[in-house]
Amino acid sequence: MFGLPKALSCMAIAATVVVVTSCTTTTESNSGGPGIEYGATLDQYQAAFGDIEPVHLYAQTPGPQGSFVSDKMEIYYDAVTEWSGGKVTFDIFYANAIAGASEIDDALGDGRTDIDGFAVANQPAEYPAVNTLVNASFLGDMSPIAGILQSHAWLLESAYATEEVAQEFADNDMHLLMPSYNGGGMALLCTEEAQTLDQLRGRQISAAGRTQGAQISGLGAIPVSASYSELYESLQRGVVDCTATSVQNAVLGGYLGLTPEVVIDPAAGFALTFGSVALNENRWNSMPLLVQQLLFDRLDVFLETNIRTSWDAMVQGVHDIQDAGGTITEFAPDARERLQSVNDQQLELLKQSPALEDAATSMTEWAATASRWSTLVRDLGYDETMTYPEFADFYDTDAIDLGPYVDAVFDEVLLDHRPASPDTEA
Repeated sequence: MFGLPKALSCMAIAATVVVVTSCTTTTESNSGGPGIEYGATLDQYQAAFGDIEPVHLYAQTPGPQGSFVSDKMEIYYDAVTEWSGGKVTFDIFYANAIAGASEIDDALGDGRTDIDGFAVANQPAEYPAVNTLVNASFLGDMSPIAGILQSHAWLLESAYATEEVAQEFADNDMHLLMPSYNGGGMALLCTEEAQTLDQLRGRQISAAGRTQGAQISGLGAIPVSASYSELYESLQRGVVDCTATSVQNAVLGGYLGLTPEVVIDPAAGFALTFGSVALNENRWNSMPLLVQQLLFDRLDVFLETNIRTSWDAMVQGVHDIQDAGGTITEFAPDARERLQSVNDQQLELLKQSPALEDAATSMTEWAATASRWSTLVRDLGYDETMTYPEFADFYDTDAIDLGPYVDAVFDEVLLDHRPASPDTEA
């Protein structure tokens, strides 16, 4: 059973209430039916769904059933079904069986799928505002615990706060439910050591996106394009020497044995790639308010599962690297300072982005948001000094309580965007 980590006074509501006033938003709806308070229990949610007609949604995941990339979606869908008392169900198509990675937005827009995770990093022309945020994502910490928590929160808050981001999805007939989630800090995975500028000079490194390309060039290496499906063979044949990606992607790609020399530097990171959860806009608008609220409220399950599966992948990745005789290190001082300088230059360039009405202000606000979440995560007691090998020895499912963090993300970011009737005020 999926429990709600929130422990607020608004939990104390009557089990029979279906039209109520929320602690953060009022949820009475003229067009979408009655809603329910945030913080409602499982029993209260199931009781509220008593008169709701069944809703069936077509969904897909990017990988096989039970894989790291599918797990978060599957567990989230299961939670929604359980909390609706079986009234909301999903027909899940695995491994992008309906639409490939570059076609998901089209499938969501034309209704072939109702809900899906969608990454826009490879479509900069179609989603320039979202990709501006992708290109600024190096602002966060790259450490295994505090880093992934901070990056989820600050990117989520910044995406919600940037009107152009939601508009790009709306322009393509999608409703944006979860603007940002990621698989952890980006690593430089190489066939041979690549800590210093001398070691990096002239290396052919697979890069995703404009900013990663600029970062790799700034380190004296050569950015090249290699698709995910071609990367293993490219590394095997020596066409590519390194790749900049998450440990999770490397585990999924099965190439850590080829790239056992790994650099992850908490103080000097590469731009991340992140995904968004979206629904077909017409489908979303046709659903009762209660269904919309349930899909939103159970984002707690999605968020926690995504982080934990990323951690599971990190642990497996560290062991794979160690088994291959490799190491996980940080940059040498010369490479770290160079990458930090490149990142500063990239931030200045992003202040001129034509995708945002006031890009300079957005960059200042995004940097402040990233810094504030570093402090919030630290104040919640999450470790920011542990190395990746130390984390692999430390972590299990009971080692870290994510409840306080998930509560903070809802309090600070999500609750302001919880679905409500158009004629109510926050």
